[in-house]
Amino acid sequence: MDTPLTVVFDLGEVLTRPRGLSGLEERLAGLLGVEEAAFAEAYWAHRDAYDLGSSDIAYWSAVAGALGAPLRPGTVDALVSAEVDIWTRLDGPSHALVEDLRRHGARLALLSNAPHVLARTAERSDWSAHFDRLMFSADHGIAKPDPAVYRRMTELLGTPPECVLFFDDRRKNIDAAREHGWDARLWTGAAAARAVLADRGLLPHGPTRDGSMSCGTGSR
Repeated sequence: MDTPLTVVFDLGEVLTRPRGLSGLEERLAGLLGVEEAAFAEAYWAHRDAYDLGSSDIAYWSAVAGALGAPLRPGTVDALVSAEVDIWTRLDGPSHALVEDLRRHGARLALLSNAPHVLARTAERSDWSAHFDRLMFSADHGIAKPDPAVYRRMTELLGTPPECVLFFDDRRKNIDAAREHGWDARLWTGAAAARAVLADRGLLPHGPTRDGSMSCGTGSR
């Protein structure tokens, strides 16, 4: 029996583009009352533990501590709310791509390094209904590019690795996915991804028109 191809997307900097939404680091730095350049280094330096499941207060306390900034009452809630809003708001061209794929019957999944609060917000979003499966690092205690992530996602999808087409903006995540047997492509924008998907028969101007392109037999 043929197995349909599953398209897996990363979230941040792929489906959501906070730089284009003007101001991830500027907005959050302002809430802490620190300079944007200094904030960016602390924000990313402590991110891995947060994406693996540590609490909001633990993460933002680490960021604020690195910057020598006090955490006033309500600041953590404001930071979490602002960040979640930025990271779960889909970029226009990417959103249109997801909608087109779904309209043509493609099977879609999301694989994101993300903390619990972002995961729960994404699950409640309107756009999440387009996806057959959502997997967030904090829920499993593993994050890209750990090989265990790709094994777990493949298990959740119930599909052979060769039946997964994956888009991510980080080269190390792409390399790890390819090691697992996925067809992984570096994200350079919705237009380039649309061309790849058309070539694979998942959008109207490719070899087929129904989005049901199979990748071979379901057994290995």
